[in-house]
Amino acid sequence: MTAQLVQKNDWTGQHLFRRVAELEAAAEEDRAAEEGTRVRSVLALSRRIAMRSGTLFATAARLRLAQGVFCALGAPMGWLLLRLTVGGIHPFDDIRANPELYFYLTVPTLIAFSVFGYRLGLKEDRLRETNRRLDEMSITDALTGLKNVRYFYNRLKEEIAECARSERPLSVALIDLDHFKRVNDRYGHPVGDQVLTATAAVIASVIRKGETAARVGGEEFAVLLPGSNRDDAHRVGERIRQAVENVRVRLANGRDTVRMTASIGIATAESPVIDMEQLYSMADEALYRAKRRGRNRIVCEAA
Repeated sequence: MTAQLVQKNDWTGQHLFRRVAELEAAAEEDRAAEEGTRVRSVLALSRRIAMRSGTLFATAARLRLAQGVFCALGAPMGWLLLRLTVGGIHPFDDIRANPELYFYLTVPTLIAFSVFGYRLGLKEDRLRETNRRLDEMSITDALTGLKNVRYFYNRLKEEIAECARSERPLSVALIDLDHFKRVNDRYGHPVGDQVLTATAAVIASVIRKGETAARVGGEEFAVLLPGSNRDDAHRVGERIRQAVENVRVRLANGRDTVRMTASIGIATAESPVIDMEQLYSMADEALYRAKRRGRNRIVCEAA
């Protein structure tokens, strides 16, 4: 009987020990979950503060103004700290005893630092905007507003690498205006420039988001079509061909207009993607085939 009681007590003790351990583990999980919730709340608050700060200090002028205010407040605060640590004088007592001193320490310094910071920030904003415009000009064709040939080749190289990784198709369309030299010879270069500008505008209006249009030669344009197979690229080329055919450039006399057509060569590379020079050469060869077949048409090549 005694052995049975001892065995029963041992079992009860083990059961209680396991139950206490389970309760402690559950409490630890609750504390961890609560701590995780607090951390997530702090992170969310930090993100909101950062977003609002980014909106508030969206320009360098505002940022430098705020920095000037904080720097200006450092003068009276520093003097108060010095008086407290060296002289043992309570800050409020010192302010009441020397109001003029703290006025001149605060107001003129605040005005001077704020104005200086704001003007410095304005100069930084102008410099940043100038750099942005210079960067944009370096990749933009001055006449048409499309991207220039350097930007197009860089994008083509990037897209070939991306298509090689993702194994998706890539197409390049080359567009050349038919008999453009006759326009320059007959009407002059100013009218030719108007034709180029109008052509660039219609090309930019018909391409889709993610596609890149550029002027790569005198009367030659190029469109980069990531993710487009041969049929997709042909549909884009047909939209461009029709849009160019509908262009009308009115002459100075107000009566006559100049009409143009375009020949388009398209090269499509399915995965694995070929190199940039080979793809561009294929598009160029397709363009010349369109010229030889009578112009105002599309020829597609596929690798």
